Amino acid sequence: MGRHIPAITATLLIVLSMSPMAQATDTDGDGYDDSVDAFPNDPCANLDTDNDGLPDDVSPGCTSSGIVAHTSFEDPLNGSIYIDTGDSSVDRYLWNNAGESHVSHNVTTGSEMGFQLYYQSTGSNGLTDGDFFGAVEYTGTVGSFTDGNQGYEMSDVDGIATLELDIVDGDSVEFDLYVQQKLQSGQNANWETADKIVIWFDGANSDIEILNTTGDDIDTAHTSLLGVWTTYVVDLTGAGAGSLKFMLQSNAATEAIYLDNITFTGGTALVEDDDDDNDGWTDSDEASCGTDPLDVESVPYDGDGNGICDVEEGGDTDGDGVPDLSDSDDDNDGVSDEDEILCGSDPKMSSDTPADMDSDGVCDALDDDKDGDGWSNSDEEDCGTNAESNSSIPDDMDSDGICDYIDTDTDGDGVSDLNDAFPGNPLEWEDSDGDGTGDNSDPDDDGDGVPDLDDAYPNDPNESYDSDGDGLGDNADLDDDTCEDASNCGEGFYPGDGISDAEEIACNSDPFDPTSVPLDEDSDGVCDYMDQDIDNDGVNDAEDGFPNDPCAFLDTDQDGLPDFILESCTTDLTTDLDDDGDGWSDEDEIRCESEADIETSVPSDSDSDGLCDGEDDDDDGDGYADSEDAFPLDSAENADWDQDGIGDNSDLDDDNDSWPDTDEIACDSDSKSPDSLPADLDLDFICNNMDSDMDGDGFINEMDDFPLDSSDWRDTDGDGIGDIADNDDDGDGWSDSEEENCEYDPNDSDSTPPDSDNDGVCDLLDPTPIDNEGGSGLPGFGLVSVLAAMIGASALASRRTGA
Repeated sequence: MGRHIPAITATLLIVLSMSPMAQATDTDGDGYDDSVDAFPNDPCANLDTDNDGLPDDVSPGCTSSGIVAHTSFEDPLNGSIYIDTGDSSVDRYLWNNAGESHVSHNVTTGSEMGFQLYYQSTGSNGLTDGDFFGAVEYTGTVGSFTDGNQGYEMSDVDGIATLELDIVDGDSVEFDLYVQQKLQSGQNANWETADKIVIWFDGANSDIEILNTTGDDIDTAHTSLLGVWTTYVVDLTGAGAGSLKFMLQSNAATEAIYLDNITFTGGTALVEDDDDDNDGWTDSDEASCGTDPLDVESVPYDGDGNGICDVEEGGDTDGDGVPDLSDSDDDNDGVSDEDEILCGSDPKMSSDTPADMDSDGVCDALDDDKDGDGWSNSDEEDCGTNAESNSSIPDDMDSDGICDYIDTDTDGDGVSDLNDAFPGNPLEWEDSDGDGTGDNSDPDDDGDGVPDLDDAYPNDPNESYDSDGDGLGDNADLDDDTCEDASNCGEGFYPGDGISDAEEIACNSDPFDPTSVPLDEDSDGVCDYMDQDIDNDGVNDAEDGFPNDPCAFLDTDQDGLPDFILESCTTDLTTDLDDDGDGWSDEDEIRCESEADIETSVPSDSDSDGLCDGEDDDDDGDGYADSEDAFPLDSAENADWDQDGIGDNSDLDDDNDSWPDTDEIACDSDSKSPDSLPADLDLDFICNNMDSDMDGDGFINEMDDFPLDSSDWRDTDGDGIGDIADNDDDGDGWSDSEEENCEYDPNDSDSTPPDSDNDGVCDLLDPTPIDNEGGSGLPGFGLVSVLAAMIGASALASRRTGA
């Protein structure tokens, strides 16, 4: 199927055809080259914007004769034969849908007329039950078509269907009609009076009725038409330009008519096209409705499908006070009426807006890239990706707009994948040596081991050099060496260097380069490469630290400075002051008695002060001369008072008297004198200064009346005699035993026994407490009292000594 060619393209082609450089052919002599003339054999017209076979304009006064227009419905079919064209009962023109046969046809060549079908509902089933309209190849009913392999079938309308052919201005029309009959091909056609067939020519000047079965029972009233092809020839003289129309009203699949071989003849072969873009709307209607009569995509909106565009019908759909005729957005949904018509949404229904998946302002129906991923819908279909998902995009390695799936040059390097050794690498396409590295990156294309930059034959693995420039590679050339004299040297080549190839090879110079000669540093006739003593100083190069300088050969630490320079020898070298590189000068090492030429032999330097120990008065650097330092190699120690081998800084008991230095210092004794010991009364190794119980009697010093006497600790009456030695602890004149016998407190001076007769015997023990004389006799109670007192005193004494 061809594409519609825009008018601008046609105009451009006309301009080009008129160029003086063009090789023009104008068969009909109308001034337009055949390559841009839609009617190259007819001088009456040249432009056909919609390619429908009808000219946009016919030259005034221009006439021709013969067939004006013709169709046998031979345009290629889209799909199957019997098609439900929809389930709506809305009056409308029927358009071809995916998978359907041609209901309507936009002409693409001059050989077939265009046609369209208009459907009107009668309130029955609508287009739901096997209705079929369109060009068919089906011959089960008609046997065969009268012209070609196809014809046009109309059946089971469930309403009224009218087939309208393009407008033609002719003198006559001829066509073939077939009306299905009962029991034909196993089908039972049953025409009813409600069914009708009407055929007429709708001319600009007058209408011509050709067939009208309205009110008739076709089965009986028109038997001559049933089951046979009937040819009609109709005179159209005076009718003017018009359209041949076929109307069928029926409600069964077996009630069908077939059409074929429609031919218009007349004095004027061409009729001006009243619908230049073939969008179903006449040019005059489109001008009135505000759409472009030359753009098939620009069609008037007809919301009610009555054939009158809404612009002409008026109204104010959105109630905004602006009539629909003037309102660019009738339903006020934010999308212009023009866009909604183009996008297939209803411009008079605000809830119906065009789908726009990628929000690019172009509705999906018109957007050739619905998901907005930069790839057209058709390209994504070809490339196997999802045209409705912007996350699904075709791979396109070379970004040439052709996905890798169908790209014959995936990497875009100009070499087809079939011939590209690296179809996925735009920088490579050949691999001459098959090493897996492309020639553009391979420094050695032919893999002969010689880089291309140095290879006289970079693509020949058998050759690399042409030393004498004679055009033959050295491998093939029997005489590789340089030319004998300048007269036969190639450009850039020179006569030989006078040294044999064998000698040059042995001396590691280039036998093919006359400027490359062996080196001979000492001019002894032996090239340096072969000479074992290049500087001729008597030391072989392998053992010579300075093989190119005869003034030196030894470099113990390999620092580039010779250990010494031979006398009376001139050189730029400087003698090494530290031959073994150990950081000690040779002079210091000799003086300190270490080996000056052995890196691991270094002077002893305990304190790392740069003076070897043999010359250092303070080897450990602790500030004490070695002569006065008990530990001359230990910077942490210098004295050992008790000479126990432990320095005083580390020794906890410098004088070895069993008292730690810290205790002696705290106890005011001399920590460095074994004769100076801390005072320790109770010998518990806690000096008195630090002992809380100096006499060790169990009573702390602050609570002990005799802190230096472990035999006593209390002096109740403060008479300087401890209670243990004192017979009268409280000093009240009564002995402790008397007070205890008399049942009074011997430690309380205020507690004294009563003695009424003052005879020295307490009343408790005095048999005659009133008569002091009676208390002096022993017999009787007095003797008992004395005995009791003696027993009490003895008990008291026992208690105290026990304490």
